[in-house]
Amino acid sequence: YTPHYAASKFGVVGITQSLAKEVAKEKITVNAICPGIIDTDMWAYNDAAWGRLMGDCKPGELMAEWVKNIPMGRAGSGEDVSGLVSFLASSDAAYITGQTINVDGGLIMS
Repeated sequence: YTPHYAASKFGVVGITQSLAKEVAKEKITVNAICPGIIDTDMWAYNDAAWGRLMGDCKPGELMAEWVKNIPMGRAGSGEDVSGLVSFLASSDAAYITGQTINVDGGLIMS
């Protein structure tokens, strides 16, 4: 990762934890969701743009290579992310705060 990208991601973690501590007394939860490779227009754009930079890559080839690194063997879907969002917004998650949760099929395990 580039330094500015990594710094921005760590900034999200820091502000999530700080804000979670700040508002916990009000019974407000704050969590960060970190999606991995999700099959969206953004990743299709990335695939095409990086494919052009790398040269002779057909659409979908880079995405297929990236997906090979995901233990669950597939890119995520919008529903994979929205399921976590729904859970965290529910009363079932009332005691979960200050967490950074990856939704990435096991690509990055923390």
